[in-house]
Amino acid sequence: MRTHHAVLEMITAALATLVAGLSLMLPNGFRWASQTSVLQLDMLAASQPRAIAVGAIVALIVAVFATTVNHALVAWGTALCGVVTMFLAHLLAETGDQSIAPATLNYLEALAGGILLGGIAVAVLRGWFQVFGWTLGALAAVVFGQLGSTSTGTVRRGAMTAPGWSTRTLPPMWLIVVTLVLVIVGMVVNRKQDTVERRSVELPMAPIIAGLIFVIGRLFSAEWLSRHADSAGGVAFAATLTVAAAVLAAVLLPRRDGVLILLAVALSAVGGALIPARLPMWSVAPLVALIALGLVAGFRRPMPMLAMSTLAAMALYCALVSGHRIHGGVQAAVLSGLLAAVAGYSFGSAAPRYNPTRVLGVSIIFVPSVVTALRDHLDRPQCVSDPGQWYLCPAPAMSSAAPYWTALGITVVCAAGLAALRSWRKPTTTESVADI
Repeated sequence: MRTHHAVLEMITAALATLVAGLSLMLPNGFRWASQTSVLQLDMLAASQPRAIAVGAIVALIVAVFATTVNHALVAWGTALCGVVTMFLAHLLAETGDQSIAPATLNYLEALAGGILLGGIAVAVLRGWFQVFGWTLGALAAVVFGQLGSTSTGTVRRGAMTAPGWSTRTLPPMWLIVVTLVLVIVGMVVNRKQDTVERRSVELPMAPIIAGLIFVIGRLFSAEWLSRHADSAGGVAFAATLTVAAAVLAAVLLPRRDGVLILLAVALSAVGGALIPARLPMWSVAPLVALIALGLVAGFRRPMPMLAMSTLAAMALYCALVSGHRIHGGVQAAVLSGLLAAVAGYSFGSAAPRYNPTRVLGVSIIFVPSVVTALRDHLDRPQCVSDPGQWYLCPAPAMSSAAPYWTALGITVVCAAGLAALRSWRKPTTTESVADI
């Protein structure tokens, strides 16, 4: 019976983090077919990174306070509030009411995604099944997010429709409804559970301060770099600020919880440089399967430094050997698959003792990185047409090696910080890598 309960919570956690991640990463209300003004669409696009950052901070705060209350009903109730708010935001977006600015709806959905992400983490993260489902859903959101990053136009009466973001809302309404039902079931089943997380005097403020330092520093550096990416000094300054915030956040967290932060920062940097602008639909299942395999391998044979070394090797390979154009063919497929496996292995290898640290780790993946800003600056969006349809590529294929070298530099510094952290903070007699 307990196994069935754990499997149900694993499915609930996977869907909840998938929905929350998509709500954070993708704009709500980006409707090219509507009568929304160009100004409102521009404001929506400009506010998207800040909306993600706000949602990430909210997720962390919710996770910390739900952990402090230490009651399952509070955690499940918080997750329910998040998914209900998301449902209402999607209803508003579907009505197409022009009195509500798309940017406002986007902030509302980012807040809802953050509440759901933090609440469900505290509610379910207490066993291998639940940790697996929660982490898989969060990382799978990045894969599905690449499907929503471009849209196709079709020929209608001899003319092609305008390209842009998909007019179909992600996450879809039916998935939100399924998640809502599962969260309600979980709250009813666990209503009498007293505790959800171990208590510690180290916990309450450290994750919040660490998250604020990193998210604000990363957002500032990314926005600053988008305006000063023409100089090597500007790129170096932004990258230095990012790794400094990452190391400081890792040090502020208790014990060895900072290992996950350093791995997530390196992963987001390398992923920002390597991930294709557009993923084909058929690639979703293999990539999610590779993430799952990586998670299981990380649980069984955790070696964080191996994951860090692999990320550095991938960035170095692309900078030196690839010809600086990773955008299609077998090479892109192999790199995408390897990146998915390493992503799962990184999150499986790092086993933080406190659930808010996991929330901060996945939030780092969602928040735009310096490498993403640099990549976007070097190759501006362009429309590419195929017979009968066209695409808008927000992050097109690169012709410069600068993002790869930047990702490599960030990864090397994170590796040094990881080695120092593991040397400085020895495992206690009651702590092990498998401790959740």
